[in-house]
Amino acid sequence: MAWQLHYTSARSAERSGFQFTAASPGLPPGAEAVVSPYLGYRPPPEAPPAPDAAQLAAFPVALCYDAVGGRRLLVLSRYLGRDYSGRFGNFLAHAVLAEAEELEGLRPIEFWRASFWSSAPAALLPLLEDPPPGDAFDPAALGEWLAALDHDPYGRLAWLLDHTGDRIILVCPDVEEIARWFAVLSYSLPVEAAAALSFTTYTADPVTSPHRLVGTTPDVWAEQRTDHPAHPLDAPAPPHTPSRYAAAVVARWRAHDLDGLDALAELARLAPDSLDGAAVLRDLCDGGTPGHDAQKPVLPLLRHPDLPPWVWERLDIDALGFDLAAAVNRHSPDPAAARAAGDRCAHLVLTTPSLRDRLAEFSLEDPAELSVALSRELASATSLPSLADLTVIAERLAIPVMSELTRRTAHRLALRLPAPAQPGGAEGASEAVLEALERVCASARGPLLTGAVEALEHGGERVRRAALTAAVCERLAELADEAPLAESPQVALWVLRALAERHGVHGAVTLKFAERLPGHPAARGVLAARDVATGRDPKAAARALERVGGALAEPTLVAVADALTERSPRYRAALLAALDPRVGERLARHWIATAQTRARRFELVGVALRAPGTVLDGWARELTRRRITMLQLETYFRDDQTLRAALRELRG
Repeated sequence: MAWQLHYTSARSAERSGFQFTAASPGLPPGAEAVVSPYLGYRPPPEAPPAPDAAQLAAFPVALCYDAVGGRRLLVLSRYLGRDYSGRFGNFLAHAVLAEAEELEGLRPIEFWRASFWSSAPAALLPLLEDPPPGDAFDPAALGEWLAALDHDPYGRLAWLLDHTGDRIILVCPDVEEIARWFAVLSYSLPVEAAAALSFTTYTADPVTSPHRLVGTTPDVWAEQRTDHPAHPLDAPAPPHTPSRYAAAVVARWRAHDLDGLDALAELARLAPDSLDGAAVLRDLCDGGTPGHDAQKPVLPLLRHPDLPPWVWERLDIDALGFDLAAAVNRHSPDPAAARAAGDRCAHLVLTTPSLRDRLAEFSLEDPAELSVALSRELASATSLPSLADLTVIAERLAIPVMSELTRRTAHRLALRLPAPAQPGGAEGASEAVLEALERVCASARGPLLTGAVEALEHGGERVRRAALTAAVCERLAELADEAPLAESPQVALWVLRALAERHGVHGAVTLKFAERLPGHPAARGVLAARDVATGRDPKAAARALERVGGALAEPTLVAVADALTERSPRYRAALLAALDPRVGERLARHWIATAQTRARRFELVGVALRAPGTVLDGWARELTRRRITMLQLETYFRDDQTLRAALRELRG
């Protein structure tokens, strides 16, 4: 329902002057108070003070619009000249107060020159059912008018669109042109946004006007004392970098693409706070390729339940970033679009490391179709950790992992690990290996390990030194069942040496690893020496000890020598007697160097006395030259006359 009111200067039975002179029946209570602030008209200052009929027709007409009290208000004010008393200054304000649904689907500026507007006061005003809009502003005609304007009309339109949240004052002697601009702006926005945009095509008080869009004439504006900016329509548009939405609207006006303009507005109404999202989405539907960052405002649109079906049909899936592709995969009612979006997500995850923790955000209908893409990414991986990530992705997407391709790629990448001399060298190389082993999926760990270990084996000392830190060796030992260490003697030696340094030659971890290396010289030596310290037969222990050799010979012998200090002097002497003299000398010299207490020294003298003819003889003889030490030794061996006699003989 829409009610009409007339307001003008008239004489009535009750009063004379400006008053409401007519109203539609059933006018809602308080309607006159709601309408009153919008009623008024002052001619431009340069207008003739006593116009004739022809001059009156040239006075600007003011069409204003606003939303008030849940209803919609339109007021058309025109200057009438003389009132009932013959005085100039009279005007007619014709107001239409409508329920919101009466104007639904219409832009308020469409009521410019509507047929129901009165040019003179009327006695009776009927209710308006579905107020008919005027036909002055056809979008096609507006497009032609816009194209013919000077002063960069499209730049002005972009500026206006991006400043609809501000108060805009347009200045022009012809209010018809101002109304046209309001119409172009309204057709550039969703219907709902245009309905929220209050305006007046003319006012003599532009600075205090309550409207968002304000029109006035140059002579009015010349009298204003304000810093508020105004935009004369006969001057160039303000410099401006348009938003994506403004640029999209301008492009469609330029091309006279009214259908495209409607489609853009159809999208924009779904997300009025993010018009740029509508522009980007429309661009994606038209084959454009906006960057992934520019696509962020589109996400609320793709999740909107009222998204037009044509979007799903026209959307260029291959241009979507991950967020949008995942939204299409989850929300599209079009199975083909959803399937294509899932494939797009998978391709992006495969090629973008930062997305690899977002596998749960989409689904695939046929993961096997991505095998070719996976093989391409596996082959071109740039680091061991990225290769490991790809295997995880493949496993989670149920794509079979190509073991041989994984092995070859791991081999290539391990050969390129940075050298210790390079920035981040040893640390960077070892971290890459550890990260890869930590992140690789279980089914691909064997192939990755195999490729990396083979590269370290054949890549030379530089590669091994860069990668095989203590932490990496420790991890390789834990994964010995999956890595070809038995066939990689150089890598195995690095690991065994690192374990020996950290856990000791006889440490459980070291011995367990050595057992996994049948035939390896260093491992053989470690295992051969394992039982020397606890063996019962000194001769058998000597034979085992003589087999210790290779790169770990020295630390192994040292470890054995330390362990043997816990054995009796009699056993140690028998072992020395059975050993190859060169091996025995190395043991004896270590015992001499580590005999720091008197008890250890006296035990070692007992070994020397029982196994004469070794380097222990000279060391023991020097001890006996000290009188007090000799007396202490005689006391120490007092229960064994044979050793006491050997002691005196040693002293000479």
